[in-house]
Amino acid sequence: MPRLPLKPYTVLITATGKSSITLRLRPVPLLVGLAVLVGLPLTWISLLLYQNVQLAQRNQNLSETASEVLTELDAIGNEIEVLKNRAGLPDQSNENTRILDSEAKIPPRGGVAEAAPAEVMFDEARRQLPSLEVMLARAVKPALEQTLESEAEQAAAFPSGKPIAGEPSISSEFGLRPNPFGQRSYEMHEGIDFEGPVGKPILATAEGVVVRADYNGGYGNHVRLDHGYNYETLYGHLSKLEVKIGDRVKRGDIVGYLGSTGRSSGPHLHYSVYRNGQAVNPRYYLKLAETNQETK
Repeated sequence: MPRLPLKPYTVLITATGKSSITLRLRPVPLLVGLAVLVGLPLTWISLLLYQNVQLAQRNQNLSETASEVLTELDAIGNEIEVLKNRAGLPDQSNENTRILDSEAKIPPRGGVAEAAPAEVMFDEARRQLPSLEVMLARAVKPALEQTLESEAEQAAAFPSGKPIAGEPSISSEFGLRPNPFGQRSYEMHEGIDFEGPVGKPILATAEGVVVRADYNGGYGNHVRLDHGYNYETLYGHLSKLEVKIGDRVKRGDIVGYLGSTGRSSGPHLHYSVYRNGQAVNPRYYLKLAETNQETK
């Protein structure tokens, strides 16, 4: 069926007292023009909607990032509080106390909660970060270093481990025991006796200063170390002394050699640990050393 040709439209514009204007419009250009006039606004609206969606998504991402940053800062703040407690610092500084006091005066409030804009949260993060850095640098770090140094000194001064290398046999424990020289009596043995060959090296069990290095009738040649923190150790019946009074030794240094001098029934080392001037059972300190080695 043949298509009918589109007829042109004639538009007559008249006004009272004036000549008329006749417009002759062809159908195709007219339709095209109308389509363009209608399509441009729709395209512009679609573009604006697309950009708004993108901006909304970007703002959402920024808000989530800002929230994560604040959460991390809170976690860092909590870690700093833990470090402060570890270092023996007060739980809160005067500034934090003033902040808490001011917050306590805020009257009760209510209403619907709204998420804070990302810019506000980033500003809050920028405000908190310098104070955390200052607190770490000026207060927490120096105090923590001092605490760790003190704890390291205490650990080095704590009697730990055996005074003889290897696995020496124990011939006499701490506490009451029968007189080893055959008399029908009991005596308090203030240490542990380790058997071994004469000349075997005897080792300091902690860092300390030599306060005795001489001979007496009971322990024969003996060494006494002051480790500080109310700890002392004694090494008796030595065949030879390796240190003198005033020497500073570290854990594992040789202080003498096993022997049988003084009141002794045979070659052995008498080892004592003193806490606050009182003899205590060295077994406790030997077990601590064994436990530490097992957990390594």
